Amino acid sequence: MRDYSSEFRNLNYVIRNADRFLLFAHTRPDSDTVGANIALQEFIEMQGKQADICCVDAFPEFAKALFPGSTFNAPSALDFTSYDAYIASDSVNRGFNTVRDRISSEKIVALIDHHPIEDPEGDIVIIDTGFSSAAEIVYQFIKSTKTKLSHRMATALLLGILGDTGNLQHSSTTPETFAAAASLIRSGAQLPKITTSVFSNNSISTLKLWGRALSRAKINPSNGMIYSAITEKDIIELGNPSTEDLYIASALLNNVPDAKFSLLFYQISPDSVRGSLRTEPHKGVDVSNIAQSLGGGGHKYASGFEIPGRIIETAEGWEVR
Repeated sequence: MRDYSSEFRNLNYVIRNADRFLLFAHTRPDSDTVGANIALQEFIEMQGKQADICCVDAFPEFAKALFPGSTFNAPSALDFTSYDAYIASDSVNRGFNTVRDRISSEKIVALIDHHPIEDPEGDIVIIDTGFSSAAEIVYQFIKSTKTKLSHRMATALLLGILGDTGNLQHSSTTPETFAAAASLIRSGAQLPKITTSVFSNNSISTLKLWGRALSRAKINPSNGMIYSAITEKDIIELGNPSTEDLYIASALLNNVPDAKFSLLFYQISPDSVRGSLRTEPHKGVDVSNIAQSLGGGGHKYASGFEIPGRIIETAEGWEVR
């Protein structure tokens, strides 16, 4: 991680001198994009400014108990010309890119991400794979302004960090990440409520989802890949599982002995499939290379991609056609 004090000062200057901000969360929002955006929204509104959050998908169910009244705005419902500046957090290549052409080149654009982005186009660019999450970057930004964190901001940021580190268990967790989590708890982050609302409140449908993923798993002995699939029929029967539940299913597959990396396919629309890849440092696999070869991206140990097609079960296993 490099020193972003200059970028943090520039972002703080923009926030203090503009009036209306549009923030961006990525499609199928997870804990990190929710937490980073809610915290930024709160920070901006503390300055007496307006901040709306834009997302293709609705505010996720798993976060409603933590942030009652929070909403995401569909791009089609917004007048993009009415905003002074735009901030994309954890969404540069997963939502923001689809609306970039609606933003005037004269307006300020800030990019905050911990996923590798090739040739990012922004006035303020804070992109670093050394951070565990976008929420950790936002935490460091707010800390640099010496602003006292509200309980809501602290809860949002801790949610993002815990979500993208698997409760501080993934290899992306650094000493700085632990320090940030501790500081957020001291600032009033509602850890028990996060745990109950997001990580421990597993419904029967969630348990069934994980069971189906594990029961269908197959291992390719030639490369050590363990893979499984959640079909469109499953998605309907299980009540449209959250992104968090699907990510956890991918991580559970990765825990199977002898597996070098996991791949979970799941149908996100009738003609589109997402693949979630997971591994660990000691297994010697860089799953980001696999994701990038399929048009996706991410980290060495956690990546994803989307491809056209439908999940089909064959005699040999699962395929996307």
